[in-house]
Amino acid sequence: MFFKKIKFSIMSLVITIILIGAIGTVAGSTGEIPSGPIKIGFAVPLSGAATSLSPYAKVKVEAAVEYINKHGGILGRKVEPIIYDTKTNAQTTVELFGKLVEGDKVEAILGCLSSSTGLAIAIKVEEEWQIPTLLLEATTMDMFTIADKNPKYLFRIGPDDLMQSITHVKAVLKEKPDVKTIAMGAPDYEWGHDVVERFQQIMKEYNPDVKFVYTFFHPFGEAGANFGSYITEIIQKRPDVYVGYSWGTDEVAWHNQAKALGLYKQIPLIFDVFSGTGEGGEMAEEGMLAETRAGNGMYPPHELGYPNSELAPALLEKTGVLPTYGMGVHMLTGLLYLKVAYEKAYDLTGEYPSPEIVAKMLEGLSIIGPCGITSMINHQASAPGMAVGKLHKVNGIWLMRDLTFVPDYLKIVPPWMTIKEFIDTLGELKE
Repeated sequence: MFFKKIKFSIMSLVITIILIGAIGTVAGSTGEIPSGPIKIGFAVPLSGAATSLSPYAKVKVEAAVEYINKHGGILGRKVEPIIYDTKTNAQTTVELFGKLVEGDKVEAILGCLSSSTGLAIAIKVEEEWQIPTLLLEATTMDMFTIADKNPKYLFRIGPDDLMQSITHVKAVLKEKPDVKTIAMGAPDYEWGHDVVERFQQIMKEYNPDVKFVYTFFHPFGEAGANFGSYITEIIQKRPDVYVGYSWGTDEVAWHNQAKALGLYKQIPLIFDVFSGTGEGGEMAEEGMLAETRAGNGMYPPHELGYPNSELAPALLEKTGVLPTYGMGVHMLTGLLYLKVAYEKAYDLTGEYPSPEIVAKMLEGLSIIGPCGITSMINHQASAPGMAVGKLHKVNGIWLMRDLTFVPDYLKIVPPWMTIKEFIDTLGELKE
């Protein structure tokens, strides 16, 4: 394994040297830096099921743009955001991405949310639109293992299903090391099945004696959702831990019904993954486990330093809540990636970079962003890390305590391993 890593590092260095040497010959560079603003598209959920998951999305876009423009823009050009509402709908997202590229003539796009929307645009980004596209979420592993195996323009800022599940398993074992039984629930679509399967596979590697006594998949995004039968079954099974993945309007309904039926008082440990989301953390319960998704969000913002020490308080002032979920800060992360990629390309070539060159510069790029140091690695994710912690209310604001972070060595799957091979090694990597 050690020699494989050395070999991979040498190959990466050679590729980097070749890339730098070839950058000046790539077609599409335009010479002088254009005057006027640079148009960046944002396709984000402003209405529909995702509004409880990523509230104030427009405000967060504007705050990110304000931050970038305050710090020099992109090659001195002010960022002009063009913002569209995807409504968490895959077809709508595809149409809006096309409109941003073909009608608005944006130079890059940040956007979408769910795995289904990411999968819907993946091939079109590569084959048709061909501009740098940074997905703020879309965590499915299928993005770069099935839909788009050799991406050139498509990137993902946030963690993937595998990183998410590793963090969840480690947090559960940290809080309840003697766990014997677990119940799980998730929405009935691709992502929901993926995260449950990953969690169960990884938990078996770390603790093969754990039994999953109840697993269910509920309809996603139905009006007037009724979870009573699922909640009753969980209570009857009396697991040591319940892990739930409902989100959006489903999470609102789930929380209200679970509270009314006494779930939170009867199960020893509940990890309601998206609890605490919403405009004021309405779905939070004291002591419940929740995730930050990208190591940010609901715990004191200054601990991560620049630039989160400036962004998070600004969003708190504008919205009354700290940014929750990855999309809360990934608008700024994406703009910082673009800023650095444009500036490095210009420094190397002396010309304003084409979309192809910007995309080349993004691959393997590291920046200091709201989540600390992050890197674009193998298109799997930007490896920002994420955390799970206990919800705790301080002065009316939900924060997190006792955080569990995904270790650095588990943030990516090495390029010489399959996902299954990587998961199979986890039991040998116990700390």
